[in-house]
Amino acid sequence: MECGILMNILDHTQDISGQETHRLLSLYQPPAFVKNAAHERLHGDRDTMARHLYAEPHKKLYPCHSSAATWMSALWFGEKQAEFDTEKAAAIEEKIRASATYFGIGGLVNDLLLKVATDAANVLNKLNDSDFAIVWKSEDGGVERHWPMRNATEVKFAAAHFKQYRDEFVFNDRHKIANKILDRAVEYGADISAADGALDAAAGRGSCAVKVAVEVLRQRAILGRRINSALSAEIEKLAAVVEANPREAQSEDCRLKLATIIDQYDRETRLTRLYATGGLDRPEETLFAINEKVAAAFTENHVETVTGNVYNLDDLEKIAIDDIRGWMGDEFADAVATGGVYTDREKLAAIIPTLDRGMANTFDRLVREKNASAIICGPEQEPLMTEARLFELAARAN
Repeated sequence: MECGILMNILDHTQDISGQETHRLLSLYQPPAFVKNAAHERLHGDRDTMARHLYAEPHKKLYPCHSSAATWMSALWFGEKQAEFDTEKAAAIEEKIRASATYFGIGGLVNDLLLKVATDAANVLNKLNDSDFAIVWKSEDGGVERHWPMRNATEVKFAAAHFKQYRDEFVFNDRHKIANKILDRAVEYGADISAADGALDAAAGRGSCAVKVAVEVLRQRAILGRRINSALSAEIEKLAAVVEANPREAQSEDCRLKLATIIDQYDRETRLTRLYATGGLDRPEETLFAINEKVAAAFTENHVETVTGNVYNLDDLEKIAIDDIRGWMGDEFADAVATGGVYTDREKLAAIIPTLDRGMANTFDRLVREKNASAIICGPEQEPLMTEARLFELAARAN
Protein backbone atom coordinates (compact mmCIF):
# COMPACT_ATOMS: atom_id res chain seq x y z
CA MET A 1 0.00 0.00 0.00
CA GLU A 2 1.27 3.47 -0.81
CA CYS A 3 1.69 6.00 1.95
CA GLY A 4 1.02 9.70 2.08
CA ILE A 5 -1.86 11.95 1.21
CA LEU A 6 -1.98 10.60 -2.35
CA MET A 7 -2.39 6.98 -1.20
CA ASN A 8 -4.66 5.17 -3.62
CA ILE A 9 -7.29 3.18 -1.69
CA LEU A 10 -8.43 0.28 -3.85
CA ASP A 11 -10.78 -1.72 -1.64
CA HIS A 12 -12.71 -1.53 1.62
CA THR A 13 -9.98 -3.31 3.60
CA GLN A 14 -7.65 -0.35 2.91
CA ASP A 15 -10.24 2.30 3.78
CA ILE A 16 -9.14 2.88 7.37
CA SER A 17 -11.19 6.06 7.86
CA GLY A 18 -14.28 4.53 6.26
CA GLN A 19 -15.05 7.73 4.37
CA GLU A 20 -14.93 6.22 0.88
CA THR A 21 -16.92 3.18 1.98
CA HIS A 22 -19.57 5.47 3.42
CA ARG A 23 -19.74 7.42 0.16
CA LEU A 24 -20.16 4.29 -1.94
CA LEU A 25 -22.78 2.76 0.35
CA SER A 26 -24.75 5.99 0.21
CA LEU A 27 -24.82 5.70 -3.59
CA TYR A 28 -25.49 1.96 -3.78
CA GLN A 29 -27.85 0.66 -1.10
CA PRO A 30 -26.38 -2.54 0.37
CA PRO A 31 -28.56 -5.63 0.96
CA ALA A 32 -29.30 -6.63 4.55
CA PHE A 33 -26.66 -9.38 4.66
CA VAL A 34 -24.03 -6.76 3.91
CA LYS A 35 -25.46 -4.03 6.13
CA ASN A 36 -25.63 -6.38 9.12
CA ALA A 37 -22.35 -8.24 8.53
CA ALA A 38 -19.67 -8.26 11.19
CA HIS A 39 -16.25 -6.77 10.44
CA GLU A 40 -14.62 -10.19 9.97
CA ARG A 41 -17.16 -11.25 7.35
CA LEU A 42 -16.62 -8.02 5.42
CA HIS A 43 -12.85 -7.71 5.74
CA GLY A 44 -11.43 -11.03 6.87
CA ASP A 45 -8.00 -11.16 8.52
CA ARG A 46 -5.32 -10.00 6.09
CA ASP A 47 -2.54 -11.58 8.14
CA THR A 48 -4.02 -15.07 8.27
CA MET A 49 -6.47 -15.37 5.37
CA ALA A 50 -5.22 -17.39 2.37
CA ARG A 51 -4.48 -15.51 -0.85
CA HIS A 52 -6.89 -17.59 -2.92
CA LEU A 53 -9.74 -16.01 -0.94
CA TYR A 54 -8.96 -12.66 -2.55
CA ALA A 55 -9.98 -11.69 -6.08
CA GLU A 56 -6.58 -10.00 -6.40
CA PRO A 57 -4.37 -12.48 -4.51
CA HIS A 58 -0.97 -10.84 -5.09
CA LYS A 59 -1.81 -7.71 -3.07
CA LYS A 60 -4.65 -9.34 -1.13
CA LEU A 61 -7.35 -7.05 -2.49
CA TYR A 62 -11.10 -7.70 -2.78
CA PRO A 63 -11.76 -10.46 -0.21
CA CYS A 64 -14.34 -13.04 -1.33
CA HIS A 65 -14.48 -15.35 1.70
CA SER A 66 -18.14 -14.57 2.41
CA SER A 67 -21.22 -13.29 0.60
CA ALA A 68 -20.93 -9.90 2.34
CA ALA A 69 -17.24 -9.53 1.46
CA THR A 70 -17.92 -10.54 -2.15
CA TRP A 71 -20.69 -7.95 -2.58
CA MET A 72 -18.53 -5.23 -1.01
CA SER A 73 -15.56 -6.21 -3.16
CA ALA A 74 -17.77 -6.06 -6.25
CA LEU A 75 -18.82 -2.54 -5.30
CA TRP A 76 -15.27 -1.33 -4.77
CA PHE A 77 -13.90 -3.08 -7.83
CA GLY A 78 -16.64 -1.59 -10.00
CA GLU A 79 -15.53 1.84 -8.82
CA LYS A 80 -11.76 1.19 -9.04
CA GLN A 81 -11.30 -1.21 -11.94
CA ALA A 82 -9.75 1.47 -14.14
CA GLU A 83 -6.71 1.27 -11.84
CA PHE A 84 -5.81 -2.09 -13.40
CA ASP A 85 -4.77 -3.08 -16.89
CA THR A 86 -7.35 -4.91 -18.98
CA GLU A 87 -6.03 -8.41 -18.32
CA LYS A 88 -5.73 -7.91 -14.56
CA ALA A 89 -9.18 -6.31 -14.32
CA ALA A 90 -10.76 -9.18 -16.22
CA ALA A 91 -9.16 -11.73 -13.88
CA ILE A 92 -10.37 -9.89 -10.77
CA GLU A 93 -13.90 -9.53 -12.12
CA GLU A 94 -14.02 -13.22 -13.05
CA LYS A 95 -13.03 -14.21 -9.50
CA ILE A 96 -15.62 -11.89 -7.94
CA ARG A 97 -18.38 -13.20 -10.20
CA ALA A 98 -17.38 -16.81 -9.49
CA SER A 99 -17.50 -16.17 -5.74
CA ALA A 100 -20.87 -14.44 -6.09
CA THR A 101 -22.25 -17.48 -7.90
CA TYR A 102 -20.86 -19.76 -5.19
CA PHE A 103 -22.60 -17.76 -2.45
CA GLY A 104 -25.85 -17.51 -4.42
CA ILE A 105 -25.69 -13.76 -4.99
CA GLY A 106 -24.69 -13.81 -8.66
CA GLY A 107 -27.72 -11.80 -9.75
CA LEU A 108 -27.15 -9.11 -7.12
CA VAL A 109 -23.50 -8.73 -8.07
CA ASN A 110 -24.29 -8.64 -11.79
CA ASP A 111 -26.81 -5.86 -11.21
CA LEU A 112 -24.39 -3.97 -8.97
CA LEU A 113 -21.49 -4.10 -11.43
CA LEU A 114 -23.78 -3.00 -14.28
CA LYS A 115 -25.13 -0.05 -12.29
CA VAL A 116 -21.66 1.11 -11.20
CA ALA A 117 -20.41 0.87 -14.80
CA THR A 118 -23.44 2.73 -16.14
CA ASP A 119 -23.08 5.52 -13.58
CA ALA A 120 -19.38 5.84 -14.35
CA ALA A 121 -20.09 6.05 -18.08
CA ASN A 122 -22.75 8.74 -17.51
CA VAL A 123 -20.28 10.82 -15.49
CA LEU A 124 -17.57 10.42 -18.11
CA ASN A 125 -19.93 11.40 -20.91
CA LYS A 126 -20.43 14.79 -19.28
CA LEU A 127 -16.70 15.58 -19.22
CA ASN A 128 -14.92 17.79 -21.75
CA ASP A 129 -12.45 16.31 -24.23
CA SER A 130 -9.68 18.17 -22.39
CA ASP A 131 -10.33 15.97 -19.34
CA PHE A 132 -9.06 12.88 -21.22
CA ALA A 133 -5.53 11.93 -22.15
CA ILE A 134 -6.70 10.23 -25.35
CA VAL A 135 -9.32 11.66 -27.69
CA TRP A 136 -9.88 10.02 -31.08
CA LYS A 137 -12.12 11.81 -33.58
CA SER A 138 -13.21 9.82 -36.64
CA GLU A 139 -14.09 11.26 -40.04
CA ASP A 140 -17.80 10.52 -39.47
CA GLY A 141 -17.81 12.74 -36.39
CA GLY A 142 -17.53 9.98 -33.78
CA VAL A 143 -15.40 10.53 -30.68
CA GLU A 144 -13.60 7.91 -28.60
CA ARG A 145 -12.07 9.00 -25.28
CA HIS A 146 -9.81 7.18 -22.83
CA TRP A 147 -7.93 7.78 -19.55
CA PRO A 148 -9.86 10.55 -17.77
CA MET A 149 -7.67 12.90 -15.73
CA ARG A 150 -9.86 14.53 -13.09
CA ASN A 151 -7.51 14.08 -10.15
CA ALA A 152 -3.99 12.99 -9.17
CA THR A 153 -4.94 9.30 -9.04
CA GLU A 154 -6.31 9.29 -12.58
CA VAL A 155 -3.30 11.21 -13.87
CA LYS A 156 -1.00 8.65 -12.25
CA PHE A 157 -3.00 5.88 -13.91
CA ALA A 158 -2.76 7.60 -17.31
CA ALA A 159 1.01 8.05 -16.93
CA ALA A 160 1.63 4.40 -16.06
CA HIS A 161 -0.58 3.17 -18.88
CA PHE A 162 1.03 5.56 -21.35
CA LYS A 163 4.39 3.94 -20.72
CA GLN A 164 2.89 0.46 -21.06
CA TYR A 165 0.95 1.11 -24.27
CA ARG A 166 2.89 3.97 -25.95
CA ASP A 167 4.02 1.83 -28.88
CA GLU A 168 0.37 1.49 -29.91
CA PHE A 169 0.41 5.16 -30.91
CA VAL A 170 2.30 6.90 -33.71
CA PHE A 171 4.72 9.57 -32.53
CA ASN A 172 2.44 12.53 -33.27
CA ASP A 173 -0.21 11.01 -31.02
CA ARG A 174 2.33 10.04 -28.35
CA HIS A 175 3.50 13.64 -28.37
CA LYS A 176 0.02 15.08 -27.82
CA ILE A 177 -0.95 12.53 -25.15
CA ALA A 178 2.28 12.95 -23.20
CA ASN A 179 1.96 16.73 -23.09
CA LYS A 180 -1.62 16.50 -21.82
CA ILE A 181 -0.62 14.10 -19.05
CA LEU A 182 2.37 16.21 -18.01
CA ASP A 183 0.28 19.38 -17.85
CA ARG A 184 -2.36 17.67 -15.69
CA ALA A 185 0.35 16.18 -13.48
CA VAL A 186 1.55 19.69 -12.68
CA GLU A 187 -2.02 20.87 -12.08
CA TYR A 188 -2.82 18.08 -9.59
CA GLY A 189 0.64 17.41 -8.19
CA ALA A 190 0.39 13.81 -9.39
CA ASP A 191 3.11 11.23 -8.90
CA ILE A 192 4.01 10.14 -12.44
CA SER A 193 7.31 8.47 -11.58
CA ALA A 194 5.96 5.18 -12.96
CA ALA A 195 6.35 6.66 -16.45
CA ASP A 196 10.10 6.94 -15.77
CA GLY A 197 11.01 9.60 -18.33
CA ALA A 198 8.78 8.22 -21.10
CA LEU A 199 6.45 11.21 -20.87
CA ASP A 200 9.17 13.88 -21.05
CA ALA A 201 10.74 12.22 -24.08
CA ALA A 202 7.47 11.77 -25.98
CA ALA A 203 6.44 15.32 -25.12
CA GLY A 204 9.63 16.58 -26.74
CA ARG A 205 10.88 18.17 -23.53
CA GLY A 206 14.57 17.72 -24.11
CA SER A 207 17.26 17.85 -26.76
CA CYS A 208 20.28 16.05 -28.20
CA ALA A 209 23.47 16.84 -30.07
CA VAL A 210 23.13 17.17 -33.84
CA LYS A 211 25.71 14.42 -34.35
CA VAL A 212 23.51 12.10 -32.33
CA ALA A 213 20.51 12.84 -34.56
CA VAL A 214 22.65 12.11 -37.61
CA GLU A 215 23.85 8.83 -36.11
CA VAL A 216 20.27 7.79 -35.37
CA LEU A 217 19.21 8.36 -38.98
CA ARG A 218 22.20 6.49 -40.40
CA GLN A 219 21.69 3.61 -37.99
CA ARG A 220 18.07 3.31 -39.09
CA ALA A 221 19.08 3.39 -42.75
CA ILE A 222 21.33 0.38 -42.18
CA LEU A 223 18.87 -1.59 -40.03
CA GLY A 224 15.95 -1.21 -42.43
CA ARG A 225 17.82 -1.50 -45.73
CA ARG A 226 16.95 -5.15 -46.33
CA ILE A 227 13.22 -4.55 -45.85
CA ASN A 228 12.91 -1.28 -47.78
CA SER A 229 16.06 -0.18 -49.59
CA ALA A 230 14.42 2.80 -51.31
CA LEU A 231 13.10 4.26 -48.07
CA SER A 232 16.43 3.60 -46.36
CA ALA A 233 18.20 5.56 -49.08
CA GLU A 234 15.89 8.52 -48.36
CA ILE A 235 16.73 8.30 -44.66
CA GLU A 236 20.44 8.33 -45.52
CA LYS A 237 19.91 11.48 -47.60
CA LEU A 238 18.05 13.08 -44.70
CA ALA A 239 20.99 12.32 -42.42
CA ALA A 240 23.28 14.21 -44.80
CA VAL A 241 20.92 17.20 -44.86
CA VAL A 242 20.77 17.32 -41.05
CA GLU A 243 24.55 17.06 -40.81
CA ALA A 244 25.00 19.92 -43.28
CA ASN A 245 22.54 22.19 -41.46
CA PRO A 246 23.38 21.89 -37.74
CA ARG A 247 21.80 25.19 -36.72
CA GLU A 248 18.40 24.26 -38.13
CA ALA A 249 18.71 20.74 -36.73
CA GLN A 250 19.08 22.09 -33.19
CA SER A 251 15.55 23.49 -33.18
CA GLU A 252 12.74 21.72 -31.33
CA ASP A 253 10.54 21.84 -34.42
CA CYS A 254 13.17 20.00 -36.45
CA ARG A 255 13.62 17.29 -33.83
CA LEU A 256 9.86 16.77 -33.65
CA LYS A 257 9.72 16.35 -37.41
CA LEU A 258 12.65 13.92 -37.29
CA ALA A 259 10.91 11.91 -34.56
CA THR A 260 7.80 11.68 -36.74
CA ILE A 261 9.79 10.58 -39.77
CA ILE A 262 11.79 7.98 -37.83
CA ASP A 263 8.63 6.65 -36.20
CA GLN A 264 7.00 6.21 -39.61
CA TYR A 265 10.16 4.56 -40.95
CA ASP A 266 10.35 2.16 -37.99
CA ARG A 267 6.76 1.09 -38.56
CA GLU A 268 7.27 0.68 -42.30
CA THR A 269 10.43 -1.42 -41.80
CA ARG A 270 9.09 -3.23 -38.72
CA LEU A 271 11.93 -1.97 -36.55
CA THR A 272 9.42 -1.26 -33.79
CA ARG A 273 9.79 -4.92 -32.82
CA LEU A 274 13.29 -4.03 -31.60
CA TYR A 275 12.07 -1.45 -29.09
CA ALA A 276 12.60 -2.24 -25.41
CA THR A 277 13.88 -5.84 -25.31
CA GLY A 278 15.50 -5.52 -28.75
CA GLY A 279 17.72 -2.68 -27.58
CA LEU A 280 16.61 -0.08 -30.13
CA ASP A 281 15.63 3.29 -28.72
CA ARG A 282 12.36 4.87 -29.75
CA PRO A 283 13.07 8.04 -31.74
CA GLU A 284 12.14 10.35 -28.86
CA GLU A 285 14.36 8.44 -26.42
CA THR A 286 17.38 9.70 -28.37
CA LEU A 287 16.25 12.97 -29.93
CA PHE A 288 14.96 14.32 -26.59
CA ALA A 289 17.23 12.43 -24.20
CA ILE A 290 18.75 15.51 -22.59
CA ASN A 291 15.90 16.76 -20.41
CA GLU A 292 15.80 19.03 -17.36
CA LYS A 293 16.81 16.21 -15.04
CA VAL A 294 19.87 15.35 -17.11
CA ALA A 295 20.75 19.01 -17.53
CA ALA A 296 20.45 19.57 -13.78
CA ALA A 297 22.79 16.66 -13.11
CA PHE A 298 25.20 18.17 -15.63
CA THR A 299 25.08 21.50 -13.83
CA GLU A 300 25.89 19.86 -10.51
CA ASN A 301 29.00 18.17 -11.89
CA HIS A 302 30.42 20.69 -14.36
CA VAL A 303 31.55 24.30 -14.45
CA GLU A 304 32.12 26.70 -17.34
CA THR A 305 34.65 29.51 -17.64
CA VAL A 306 34.09 32.83 -19.38
CA THR A 307 36.30 31.48 -22.18
CA GLY A 308 33.69 28.83 -22.97
CA ASN A 309 35.57 25.80 -21.63
CA VAL A 310 33.54 23.30 -19.60
CA TYR A 311 35.22 21.19 -16.91
CA ASN A 312 34.18 18.19 -14.90
CA LEU A 313 34.43 19.10 -11.22
CA ASP A 314 35.65 15.60 -10.43
CA ASP A 315 38.74 16.34 -12.55
CA LEU A 316 39.32 19.79 -11.06
CA GLU A 317 39.02 18.47 -7.53
CA LYS A 318 42.07 16.27 -8.16
CA ILE A 319 44.36 19.23 -8.88
CA ALA A 320 46.61 19.80 -5.88
CA ILE A 321 46.01 23.03 -4.00
CA ASP A 322 49.75 23.83 -4.18
CA ASP A 323 49.58 23.73 -8.00
CA ILE A 324 46.55 26.02 -7.93
CA ARG A 325 48.42 28.38 -5.61
CA GLY A 326 51.43 28.46 -7.91
CA TRP A 327 49.37 29.33 -10.98
CA MET A 328 46.47 31.38 -9.59
CA GLY A 329 47.95 33.02 -6.50
CA ASP A 330 47.30 32.78 -2.76
CA GLU A 331 43.98 34.62 -2.73
CA PHE A 332 42.38 32.28 -5.29
CA ALA A 333 43.89 29.16 -3.71
CA ASP A 334 42.61 30.09 -0.25
CA ALA A 335 39.17 30.80 -1.69
CA VAL A 336 38.83 27.32 -3.24
CA ALA A 337 40.54 25.30 -0.52
CA THR A 338 39.19 23.42 2.49
CA GLY A 339 41.47 23.63 5.51
CA GLY A 340 44.17 25.07 3.25
CA VAL A 341 44.93 21.54 2.02
CA TYR A 342 42.20 20.14 -0.21
CA THR A 343 40.53 21.55 -3.31
CA ASP A 344 36.81 22.09 -2.65
CA ARG A 345 34.51 21.34 -5.62
CA GLU A 346 31.66 23.50 -4.34
CA LYS A 347 33.94 26.50 -3.99
CA LEU A 348 35.38 25.86 -7.44
CA ALA A 349 31.88 25.72 -8.90
CA ALA A 350 31.02 29.05 -7.29
CA ILE A 351 34.18 30.96 -8.16
CA ILE A 352 35.37 29.74 -11.58
CA PRO A 353 32.44 31.25 -13.57
CA THR A 354 33.18 34.66 -11.98
CA LEU A 355 36.80 34.85 -13.16
CA ASP A 356 37.61 37.63 -15.58
CA ARG A 357 38.95 36.64 -18.99
CA GLY A 358 42.59 36.99 -18.01
CA MET A 359 42.26 34.82 -14.91
CA ALA A 360 40.11 32.34 -16.83
CA ASN A 361 42.81 31.98 -19.49
CA THR A 362 45.39 31.31 -16.78
CA PHE A 363 43.10 28.73 -15.20
CA ASP A 364 42.63 27.04 -18.60
CA ARG A 365 46.43 26.76 -18.97
CA LEU A 366 46.71 25.31 -15.45
CA VAL A 367 44.14 22.64 -16.22
CA ARG A 368 45.89 21.68 -19.47
CA GLU A 369 49.21 21.50 -17.65
CA LYS A 370 47.70 19.04 -15.15
CA ASN A 371 46.14 16.87 -17.85
CA ALA A 372 42.58 17.65 -16.77
CA SER A 373 41.45 19.07 -20.08
CA ALA A 374 38.03 20.56 -20.76
CA ILE A 375 35.31 18.11 -21.81
CA ILE A 376 33.99 20.87 -24.08
CA CYS A 377 36.17 23.65 -25.44
CA GLY A 378 34.89 27.14 -26.26
CA PRO A 379 34.77 29.35 -28.62
CA GLU A 380 34.39 32.20 -26.20
CA GLN A 381 30.77 33.16 -25.89
CA GLU A 382 28.29 34.78 -23.57
CA PRO A 383 25.93 34.58 -21.81
CA LEU A 384 27.03 31.50 -19.89
CA MET A 385 24.82 28.73 -18.54
CA THR A 386 21.59 30.08 -19.93
CA GLU A 387 18.90 27.42 -20.23
CA ALA A 388 19.51 27.00 -23.97
CA ARG A 389 23.28 26.90 -23.47
CA LEU A 390 22.93 24.40 -20.62
CA PHE A 391 20.90 21.97 -22.72
CA GLU A 392 23.40 22.37 -25.58
CA LEU A 393 26.37 21.61 -23.32
CA ALA A 394 24.69 18.61 -21.75
CA ALA A 395 23.78 17.24 -25.18
CA ARG A 396 27.32 17.70 -26.48
CA ALA A 397 28.81 16.07 -23.39
CA ASN A 398 26.59 13.02 -23.82
